[in-house]
Amino acid sequence: MTDRRADISTEDCAALLDAARAVAGELEIDRLARRLRPWLVDRDGVRSAGLAIVDDERDCVTTWRFRHGEPETATAPVEWRYPRAELAAYAEPRVARAGEATAGPLDQPLLHDDARVALIAPILLGERWLGFLFAALDDDADETRHAAYCTALADLVAPITWNGHTQSRFRHGDQRRGTLISLSDAINRSLELATVLDSTRQAMRSLIGHSFSAIMLAEPARGEYVSYPNPANGPDLAAAQRHPLAGSVLERVLATECTYESDDLDRRRNFAEEERYHALGVRRCVAAPMFVRGRIIGCLLVGTQTATHVLRVDVWLYENIALQLALAIDNARQLERVHQLSEELAQQNTYLREEIQSEHAVGDMIGDSAAMRAVRQAIARVGPTDSTVLITGETGVGKELVARAIHDASRRADRPMVKVNCAAIPEGMVESELFGHERGAFTSAVDRRIGRFELANEGTLFLDEVGELSPAVQAKLLRVLQDGAFERVGGTKTLNTNARIIAATNRDLARSAREGHFRSDLYYRLNVFPLHVAPLRERSEDIPALVWFFIDQFNRRMGKNIASVDPATMADFARRSWPGNIRELRHEVERAMIMCDTPVLRTQIAVEGPPANHAHVPPVADLQQAQAEHIRWALTKTNGVVEGPRGAAQLLGINPSTLRFRMKRLGIVRPA
Repeated sequence: MTDRRADISTEDCAALLDAARAVAGELEIDRLARRLRPWLVDRDGVRSAGLAIVDDERDCVTTWRFRHGEPETATAPVEWRYPRAELAAYAEPRVARAGEATAGPLDQPLLHDDARVALIAPILLGERWLGFLFAALDDDADETRHAAYCTALADLVAPITWNGHTQSRFRHGDQRRGTLISLSDAINRSLELATVLDSTRQAMRSLIGHSFSAIMLAEPARGEYVSYPNPANGPDLAAAQRHPLAGSVLERVLATECTYESDDLDRRRNFAEEERYHALGVRRCVAAPMFVRGRIIGCLLVGTQTATHVLRVDVWLYENIALQLALAIDNARQLERVHQLSEELAQQNTYLREEIQSEHAVGDMIGDSAAMRAVRQAIARVGPTDSTVLITGETGVGKELVARAIHDASRRADRPMVKVNCAAIPEGMVESELFGHERGAFTSAVDRRIGRFELANEGTLFLDEVGELSPAVQAKLLRVLQDGAFERVGGTKTLNTNARIIAATNRDLARSAREGHFRSDLYYRLNVFPLHVAPLRERSEDIPALVWFFIDQFNRRMGKNIASVDPATMADFARRSWPGNIRELRHEVERAMIMCDTPVLRTQIAVEGPPANHAHVPPVADLQQAQAEHIRWALTKTNGVVEGPRGAAQLLGINPSTLRFRMKRLGIVRPA
């Protein structure tokens, strides 16, 4: 190629002077290239020409090629990626000729439009190589003249190119610094997790080259991760999405504990996410690990529309953002957990106060009948496991007592056993009672409420009278039994519980399932370990021990000193059918002690003889009929009064709302 000091024609000198005036003071490389266009390509013998700028950090060359006769708007910068060592030939003035062995990877691309000769004039500032000018010539073009002109023009634009390159780096540095400051402010503005995530995604859109980003939080226990996507062209922040952790970019980051950079996604896509991102126009993405307190909780992924390697300074920026974001998310989670524990503690205190004030089942399991020994053996076998238990038996046999014994025999004994009486809660409130509700979920939801499933987490949840649940609640209960997941009423966040389930019913659930009144799949989930508690009439040998247990209780409570039981009274207790079972026996003993003024316990029945309505109740066809007869007897005894100290509910030992529900279900009306 002609020496750079070769003489330049007067015409070319004038052109160079005009070019110098046109590009003077230009600090944008793209505008510099377009201003140079007339002095590069609008010359006789030039087919195409342009400017190439070398990016050392990304090992790429960005070119602006202008074709003779083609409008400027048809030109867009093109990036070619090569290791810098392979581009060394273009740091010297040279000629590339068609058909000759190439000295560098760009020779053939520069020999464009069937040109046989391409001139390369390096842009040098001292020893620093910034890029080069190039021109593809016609076959009859004056090669020497064009070479001298290109060399002189390259010398002319060298300081302007350097100024533009420096200005770009300063501007990008300022922009990165400003972005980092705004991101730090957004990340640390709040301790609410949702606010942290949304503020960060908004601020991420100001990143240089941002095309797409996502905050990806790992949930290894579920084998999933939650992604909060952030497309640059989306008007609103996209909703959170769940994806499998296996085979994901995040799994790679968790395994290597290093930042991941993808290939050019046009050429190769290694993960399912990259397929999705590529469809959004992303050409390359970087995933920086979110380290906090010695562990990785997720990654910050940033996608760009350029195929070249991401600048090292930008990778550093993403990694720093990821570290700040990880700490903010962890702090928000810790605060959320503190609030949750505080709410749970307050709810547990309320629940325990309610339990203390309510009437519990009998303290210890009394009796040594064969039926009771079988129950104790079953409790000893199933208690230490986490298996679901379904306790069946008539009303008043002590199903809650059995549930408490199972809980006390388990590894969860130091955690609470939370009780839900499914029949005593109004149907519209059962779901809220079980799963909790968010503020504003319905008219009376003025505060957020923690549900019984959350209260019982790591403990035991006792679902008494589970057969009374509505079909809608049955479906949600089934989901919790299957995967431990649920949402509060009015909420969107999925919660998890590890509560052990013990259910109880006085219904024939198998029959209800066959008849379609109870979900069969839920029945099979509950009936993992069935445990039947026999009615008191089938273990009458336990009655004397139970009577004395109740006498001891009421002696202490009433300040009495009952020392013996009239034989006729004990015989009467032993021969009754007790449709209300142990609960009915307990209340009968309590009433007798209230009326007794001597150390010997006697009942009116023992004195007057058994009443026709109760002591000799005719045999009944099934359990529901027995319940109906028992309720009618109680209503007759109390002259139709349902609640209060002289009401039938008190006599039967059940809540008034439960009694009304059963009266409605059994078609019972109060006597006039």
